Amino acid sequence: MDLLEFPKGEIGKRVRYLRRLQGLTSEELARSAGVSQSMISQIERGLVSPSLETLWNLSHSLKVQIFSFFDTDIATAVSITRAGEANVVKRVRSNVSYELLSPSTGKQMSFFKMIVAPGEDLDTPFLFHGGEECGMILSGCLRIELEGECHTLCQGDSIYFDSSQPHRFFNIGKEDAVAVWTMTSNF
Repeated sequence: MDLLEFPKGEIGKRVRYLRRLQGLTSEELARSAGVSQSMISQIERGLVSPSLETLWNLSHSLKVQIFSFFDTDIATAVSITRAGEANVVKRVRSNVSYELLSPSTGKQMSFFKMIVAPGEDLDTPFLFHGGEECGMILSGCLRIELEGECHTLCQGDSIYFDSSQPHRFFNIGKEDAVAVWTMTSNF
């Protein structure tokens, strides 16, 4: 399993490439993503690590899955990820790591294993984006907040929801919570 540090330089290159490919100016992307033009410039030059909220907004504005910013593989018709060979993305949130189990570049669905260390950060922003999500808890427990409702899921439990609903999650237990998750895009 390869551990990837937050690849701010690579993310910046991908943001610039996607922005130019879609014929957007940095000002247009900034306005659409709800950030300053200066922030877009700093992200594209690899000078800052965008927050999770900024990454979500950029992925929606650029019409790509959020994990496409981290995908290092070229998309193919068939992709197999062997046990222990998944790319791991850290630092999207400090207590969460994501093992990418499918390519996300050019795909409408992302499949990943999410590992959430114990702890609750009430400053974690609610996310919302087009598409759908579903997941199943392999071990531990997660509390998922969806538009003011809290749902506690433990080993074997699963959830499906429309991703346009504001949502966030926390590990409320004393051990790591591990889940497999799938998200689709609907831009």
